[in-house]
Amino acid sequence: MDTLASADLVAAFRTELDLCRVSPGETVLIFTDPRFVHPEYVPAAFAAARTLGAEVYVMTAQGDQMMDDRLVRAAWNNADMILGMSMLPRGIGSWMYTDTSNDALKAGARVLMVQEPFAGLQRMLPNENIRRRGLIGAQMMEEAKEIRVTSAAGSDYVMRKDGRKGAYQCGIADAPGRWDHWPSGMVACAPLEDSTEGIYVVEPGDVLLGLWRHAQTQVRMTFEKGRITRIEGGSDAYLLQAYLDSHGDDGAYRVSHAGWGTDERADWGAIGMDSESKYGTILVALGRNVFDAPTEHCGLGGVNNSTAHCDICCRNTSLWLDGRLIVENEQFMVPDLR
Repeated sequence: MDTLASADLVAAFRTELDLCRVSPGETVLIFTDPRFVHPEYVPAAFAAARTLGAEVYVMTAQGDQMMDDRLVRAAWNNADMILGMSMLPRGIGSWMYTDTSNDALKAGARVLMVQEPFAGLQRMLPNENIRRRGLIGAQMMEEAKEIRVTSAAGSDYVMRKDGRKGAYQCGIADAPGRWDHWPSGMVACAPLEDSTEGIYVVEPGDVLLGLWRHAQTQVRMTFEKGRITRIEGGSDAYLLQAYLDSHGDDGAYRVSHAGWGTDERADWGAIGMDSESKYGTILVALGRNVFDAPTEHCGLGGVNNSTAHCDICCRNTSLWLDGRLIVENEQFMVPDLR
């Protein structure tokens, strides 16, 4: 990155950390690894946190760190604010699905994931409208017991979520024990792992985020008693099947989390958090969901320990909560969610 461009980075990180209520005397831990794809973020965040009066430390873990090292756990458990700039441990979706992250949240840390390209950080800088939509959606999700997803392409499946929390992301971790991801705008929950029944269809142009690609061919998944029993279609079906099979565990074939995007600024062409956050789109992921947080409307509370995690983001899809239509083909039917 151009040296002068770093000035924009520092300004953006200061704005973000101010939203996360970083204050003088707090301890900020920046966690990264040698393979992090945006190494310029580390000094920019360091400088921004210092301008806010925080005590800042950088921990660079080895590239094969599994997040269970005593030193790593001790650092995470004793920080006020953690900036996760890493995809460690490799293969399970990221550190957010580890005991180290869950325990740090329980200890009261505010935890923020930062790993998207700078264009996305700027374009989807958090605002109050995204937080408002997320909170209202999470409250509705928490009260619901059944989720149904349909589409003209043939999706029609139901998931139970009795007792599971409703959560939202808005890009701001501003309360003890809260996790968030900058940038993001979404509502989610972890359905009961044995509850999904029906047909889940992914159309060309939808995003197979776990495979880092827009689908080129239709994928048709059949769920029975919570588990995928059949994957049909062309090349993308083959790739998805191979990905799930490669993990060698039953949880790879079960739903991880389900919900919708809330940010109209998201770019469908930019694969990543833009895909999950796109306003009115439906996200139903597969695999690991052992991620929780003590704050209200944060975390998933699932019990799926699979090493797989594959987010799947679909346009032109509708979602019901307990029989009430919430989203229809990327339009919110509930005025408060608009």
